[in-house]
Amino acid sequence: MEKERDIDLNRSLRNLLMDGIASQIMFSLVTVSIVSSYLASVNADPFIIGLVAAIPFLSQLIQLPSAIFAEKYSRKKISLLTNFVSRFSLLLIGVTLLISGSSILSFIILFATYHLFKETSAVAWSSWMRDLIPAHVRGEFYSKRVAYGKLVALFVVLVFTFIFNFLRDVAFSLVFIVAFAAGMTSLYFIRGIDDIEVERKGNRNLKEPLKNSNFLKLTLALSIWKFASEMALPFFSVYIIAILKYPVWVVIALTSVSQLSSTYFLRISGRIMDKFGNKPVAILSFISFSIAAFIFTFTTMPGKHPLTPLLLIVIYVLDGFYSAVPGIAFMNMIAKITHRGSSASYYAINNVMASMFAAVGSISGGFIASAFLSANFAVKIDIESSLGFIEIPAVHLAGYDFLFIISALISLMAAKLLRFFGEDGESSEEVVKEEIKHAVLYDVQTIMTHMHLLKLFNLDKPHAVNTPLHPSLSSFESPLQPEKGLEESIKELT
Repeated sequence: MEKERDIDLNRSLRNLLMDGIASQIMFSLVTVSIVSSYLASVNADPFIIGLVAAIPFLSQLIQLPSAIFAEKYSRKKISLLTNFVSRFSLLLIGVTLLISGSSILSFIILFATYHLFKETSAVAWSSWMRDLIPAHVRGEFYSKRVAYGKLVALFVVLVFTFIFNFLRDVAFSLVFIVAFAAGMTSLYFIRGIDDIEVERKGNRNLKEPLKNSNFLKLTLALSIWKFASEMALPFFSVYIIAILKYPVWVVIALTSVSQLSSTYFLRISGRIMDKFGNKPVAILSFISFSIAAFIFTFTTMPGKHPLTPLLLIVIYVLDGFYSAVPGIAFMNMIAKITHRGSSASYYAINNVMASMFAAVGSISGGFIASAFLSANFAVKIDIESSLGFIEIPAVHLAGYDFLFIISALISLMAAKLLRFFGEDGESSEEVVKEEIKHAVLYDVQTIMTHMHLLKLFNLDKPHAVNTPLHPSLSSFESPLQPEKGLEESIKELT
């Protein structure tokens, strides 16, 4: 305990915040959308795309043996060493793509290396952060950290939208080189985070989490959702490129929409999770994925139509919610049901089970996509009158549409299962929905009010509205407040 008194929490959280910005840039450039877009650009088979999409989850099996020594040795040193090897693989991918072009085999090997070493550090990192970040601000701090990162990463992704428009396939190599540079910057800031000595060391019992029924309910719900989401997610970008015939830069632009949406929803959800519980927010994110997958089936009727771009924007706005919130929510829920210095085995079991289901989901998605590639189902409404004959396509399902519908239905089942998990201090989903709705309406009203003031008084800059338009939301301040310095933001949390 003496060592903990020497820890500079403010400095550690400040470095953790900066690490979040750099690492989020890296993660935003190595997403399933970009990887699937690359494979689609080199005409890879859907089964190969599903197999590659399963690599991040299959590699998480390494977390089981890593949990044995995650709290036995320095968690900081484990994180630094394994992440260095992982991120160096990104540089090799970029150089290989630049030299050999479309070498799918070398890409798969290096991509697997990146994820294998990345996941080796995951349990040590999660356990380290669980002991470092104070419980009463954990949800808000994680949300702020990811939100800062996604906001900066948004601009990087937007830059690559233009790069892909001009350089096309050559830009893929640049993506991985820039991701490597961001990853190295992240490691620099991780070095400035204080290590926390585990209070009780020794071999961890991996059977202990399996005896906790509440934990098993949580893990089962997440695992089924990962199966459902990873069944469809790798094929979102493939669908946009192969079926809708949009260029790669459109996928990158839609990814930037997701980044912006994610930043916004993290701003709202962080304090909601701390105040009303993590479970209802996670359930709503599961449901939002189901809605997004279902909307994809309406982007063709049977071809592109005038509403297709709008539907894609709605899908990727929802993507910003369900791609960012569950990870934070589940980390917080596990932290609530574990004790200090004993969380590594719980994180390992949860991550490995979820990753196995996700890997099977990705591979199953490849099989289903291949099987239904030529399938077609249509329902049309025929209207015949004195004015003539009109044929209206009411429903049209083809190819990937069947995959998206199956995925959406399984995701709804996962949301149902998550309701059986018991979380201390949780509120109802209706309360959380109202809070999110009020927060969104408050922000929209504030923007409209500012725009009205600009127009009315012909001002160059908007002035702050003194009285909140919705009093219950006065606590929902943005984690990205420009008037506050980084030091003030950290002190506010700690």
